Amino acid sequence: MLKIPSSLVGLATLLRRCLFKKEKLDFPSAGIGSLALGGAGKTTITLSLAEELRKRGKKVGIVHSGYGGKIFGLFSPEDKATNFHEVSDEVILYVKNGFPVYANKNRKKALDLISNIADYVLLDDFFSALVEPKIKIISFTKESLGNLLIQPFGPLREPLVSLLWADIVLLEDKIKNSYEEKKIKKYAKKIYYFSTYIESILHCNKKELKEESKEKIKGARAICVSSIAIPSRFEKTAQKLGVKIYEHIKFRDHAPITLPKLKDAAEKIKSKKADIILTTEKDFWKITSLCEKIHCDVFGIKIRAKIEDEIKNKII
Repeated sequence: MLKIPSSLVGLATLLRRCLFKKEKLDFPSAGIGSLALGGAGKTTITLSLAEELRKRGKKVGIVHSGYGGKIFGLFSPEDKATNFHEVSDEVILYVKNGFPVYANKNRKKALDLISNIADYVLLDDFFSALVEPKIKIISFTKESLGNLLIQPFGPLREPLVSLLWADIVLLEDKIKNSYEEKKIKKYAKKIYYFSTYIESILHCNKKELKEESKEKIKGARAICVSSIAIPSRFEKTAQKLGVKIYEHIKFRDHAPITLPKLKDAAEKIKSKKADIILTTEKDFWKITSLCEKIHCDVFGIKIRAKIEDEIKNKII
């Protein structure tokens, strides 16, 4: 029964895509988006591509809507005065990895402004904004596809036919030879695959920040803290590291992580019920400013995407 109202919502979004004029971006650029509401790997892929471009000598800038933040504009890795409590968590993630970001819902305006300091721009979560970068990439993870229905009856914001507007569809390798892949292939011009891996562990102890090997937390009893779309993915990643999950404190996607909850977690660590607080890389940077107040070790899992060389070569 849900398919009928879901199809009506899909028809409305499709008409919007067909009838509204799209702004073409002439600057060297690639957009990474998804038809899924969250958990599709967009940010991980964008960050991994940005690092690859940087290795190849490009000055990379990121354009982001600023979703989840209260302040917008240009954020630079050199700007130490930024109040990151009021900035989108994904913007913080890019800045902490050394990339300037322009946060603005008007992607065309943001690209025009950041192009003064970059020679290549990546647009994170661009697809519903009706802009056309040089290369349009759509990504999916297995979990992000769900029942393949459109919101509010499923996890998609547009029907799969919208894939006709993408140059590349990037699927997590877990989707290979699946029912979902067969449905996607009806509309995808070109399908490639990606996988994710744990690169390293970030560690915050009071004001000290450093990067550790994955062995650092093996066997630890962890209180997991996250504000992401699909918390179960984070739990699976933690378990791959050999971590024992004592508890998982879940906030809604992009929500602030509150000090009282962290203090409760710290008390459990103090009483030896658990050993560490473990979080995602994105959430880690939100928590670091609070490390001194909770007096316990916080670790973040740094995830990157393995992407086929053909895609890396296409975007340059």
